[in-house]
Amino acid sequence: MTEINCPVWWKSTLEDVEETLALVKRGTVTELARSAGGRPIYKVEYGKSNVKMGSANLSSALGAHDVKCFADKTGDDYVPTLFLDGAVHGGEFEGTMSLLNLIKEIETGTDYNGDTHPTLMDLVSRVHLVIIPVSNPDGRARIPFRSFLGRTFEDLRYYNQGTWKKDGTLCGWPGCKTIHPIKEASDFLGAYFNDDGYNMMHEDYFDNPSNETRAVFDICRHEAPDFSVLLHGGTNSTSSILYPTYHMRDAWEEVDTLSHAFEAHLKAEGLKYYRNEKGIYASYCLPEAMYHICGAPCVTFESNQGLLDAPGDTYTAEVIHKTHLILFEELCRFILKKFGKI
Repeated sequence: MTEINCPVWWKSTLEDVEETLALVKRGTVTELARSAGGRPIYKVEYGKSNVKMGSANLSSALGAHDVKCFADKTGDDYVPTLFLDGAVHGGEFEGTMSLLNLIKEIETGTDYNGDTHPTLMDLVSRVHLVIIPVSNPDGRARIPFRSFLGRTFEDLRYYNQGTWKKDGTLCGWPGCKTIHPIKEASDFLGAYFNDDGYNMMHEDYFDNPSNETRAVFDICRHEAPDFSVLLHGGTNSTSSILYPTYHMRDAWEEVDTLSHAFEAHLKAEGLKYYRNEKGIYASYCLPEAMYHICGAPCVTFESNQGLLDAPGDTYTAEVIHKTHLILFEELCRFILKKFGKI
């Protein structure tokens, strides 16, 4: 399908993932799992992981009134961990684009546009960075183009949420969540879902979650990230970190601190931010489940997707990418400050 307004540096396909990961020499690449459709889910890792995992899971450690029984982060040499997860919904790949450009710059000194970001590179070099470029490769494989830039809201609804088998109408949002798994009720299976029709954001996490979700949980369990972000797209929404609903107060306050810093940085660059500290969702979804494994903030970031006709501003490719780079910078700065590293 013909690309619209998509610059050559916008890398987001599964082929682009393979191309970028072939560059990795400074970090490590691991195949975490296979999707429902048999596609690889990769982890890219930079920096030193030196968290001392304890003798108990998080719940038991909290019950013992000693979180170090889960993960001991008290050593002077502790390196904080940032976990960035792209394309949980396969058609929301703005984050994937920025992650692949980030990996390219770490490995070669420039991103896919030949640009450099020295402040970000300095901060990234001081953290333990864990990346999943595409969590839902099945969904991503159903999108026959690299971006939604210049496409219509109807295009997004079709490719992301799919159509109903009963009458061929668009499933839409939030209607696509009324049946789960959706596969048998779907005519065209949208990119929200893996090949079995599961939406990672809304699985029954206590009863045999998908391989895709298990891969995310394994990182939370074994790396104990200090901040985790699921990179989503939200039509033409203003850039926003969604505040958690089911986090304890201290973790919520950390999200609030990060949110204010991100907002200030965006505004200094003439960019917009939407902050709703009361939260948006009441549902128990993937970042909340992640939090109850690792005990540190886990949030969703909603990016603008550059649609032609959706409500809100239409961001350019450059603004979408710049917004993600500022987010990455503020996340690194936040966790480094938290542990007294800057």
